[in-house]
Amino acid sequence: MEFFERARPARGDDGLALELARVRIVLRGLDPELAEVLRRRYGPYLNDALGAAAALRVDVAAEETDYFIAPPSRPEFNPVLLECDGPRVRFIGYRVAGWFDVLDGQGKLLLARGAYEPAERGVENYVRAAVAWQAASRGGALVHAASAVWEGKGYLFYGESGAGKSTLAASNRRARIVSDDLSLVLPDSSGRPELVGSPFRGTYEGGDPVVGHFPLAAGFRLIQAAEARVQETPRVRGLAELVGNLPFVAEGFNERPDLFREIERTFAGVPLSHLHFRKDDSYWDAIERAGLAR
Repeated sequence: MEFFERARPARGDDGLALELARVRIVLRGLDPELAEVLRRRYGPYLNDALGAAAALRVDVAAEETDYFIAPPSRPEFNPVLLECDGPRVRFIGYRVAGWFDVLDGQGKLLLARGAYEPAERGVENYVRAAVAWQAASRGGALVHAASAVWEGKGYLFYGESGAGKSTLAASNRRARIVSDDLSLVLPDSSGRPELVGSPFRGTYEGGDPVVGHFPLAAGFRLIQAAEARVQETPRVRGLAELVGNLPFVAEGFNERPDLFREIERTFAGVPLSHLHFRKDDSYWDAIERAGLAR
C-alpha cells in the first residue's frame, strides 16, 4: 500500500457513476476522452448523480510509467493479479494498478501511459473486480456465466471457457440474454438472490442490454450433448461448480472464508443442476420439464 500513498495528478475533471441495483461505483478524475468511451460502454447503467451515496468511490490518477506488468512479445490471456488484505483488495494489470476497500467504500486507480492495452479495457478489468468483491461482500457473486431472463425469472449457465456459454446464448430464441460471459447476482432486501443486468455482456450482441433485477430461478453447469436434459447433482458438487466459476473472488476465500459462507447462504434456495444442451434452444424445454421454469 505504500506505493499508492504518493500523490499523483488526476487524469482529468470528469466522472461517472455505474449503478447495478444495490452496487453503485463512482469513478472520479477521468479525462474527457476516456470518460466518453466509458459512457458509450456503460450507457444504460449510468447515473449522473456523482454526489449521491455509493458503495465505492474511486479516484483515477495518472502514473508516470508505461506499464505495471511488461507486455508480452505475443498475445496472452490478460493478467489480472489480486491480493486480499481483509476488506482491502490490491489490483494490478498491464496499465492499471489500484486498490479498493469494500468496507470504507474508497479506492484508487492508477493508469499508466503505455499503448499495449486500451485504457478502457484496463479500467473495466478493475471495475469488474470491484463489482465482484462488492457483490461477494453482500452474499452475491459475479459469476463466469451466461444468463437470461425468461418469464420474468433469471437463469445462470456457468462453466469454464469452452463450456458453451456463447453457444447457448446464440441459440436462444425465447428469453432475453443478459450476458454470455459474466453475470451478476445480488441478494434483495430479504436476502433472496436476483439476477442483475450489467454491462459485462461478453461477445453477445443479439439484443438490447438488459437493465433491472429478476428473481434467480436456477443455476446450471453446462454440458454440451446430443439431447437437452437437466440432470440433478449432489448439492455439494453443484455449489463447488458454482464457486469454481467466481473470478476475482474465489482466490480470496482462504483469507476471507466468511465470503464463502455468505454466498452459500444466499444460494441455499437456488436449484443447482447440470444442463445437457445442444445448439438450439430446446434447453428451455428441458428446464421446463424439470419443473424449474417458474
